Amino acid sequence: MLKHLSLALAIALHALPGLAQDAVKDRVVAALGTGNSKELAQHFIPNIDLTVGGSSDVYSKAQAEQILRRFFDENPPVGMVVEHQGQSKLGDQYYIGILRSRTGHFRVTFFLKRSGDQLQVKQLRIEAGRSDH
Repeated sequence: MLKHLSLALAIALHALPGLAQDAVKDRVVAALGTGNSKELAQHFIPNIDLTVGGSSDVYSKAQAEQILRRFFDENPPVGMVVEHQGQSKLGDQYYIGILRSRTGHFRVTFFLKRSGDQLQVKQLRIEAGRSDH
């Protein structure tokens, strides 16, 4: 009995990082899908690599939040769907999806990086996408 309990505990502890990762990913996807730039920025590293439309640079959290707020005001989101996910060679998790807005569809890519005991968005790209979704 003790052996089974130890095995179950080991499996559960191994799964916890994946659950935390899914929770962060889900909150990022929800914030993108609702256009909540404030919630989204809470998950950024201090200086994020951000691409929105034609402009790309490294911005502070505050700057990135303002840029995203403007983007969401101009392109009100109606939903976000993750279509692909994987792991980079550096061990970062990445997600690729489609952000549907009232003005069109956008391809979204974001990378989650482990920073201490938490996962944070280190890169976010929102680019013109296909309109056949």
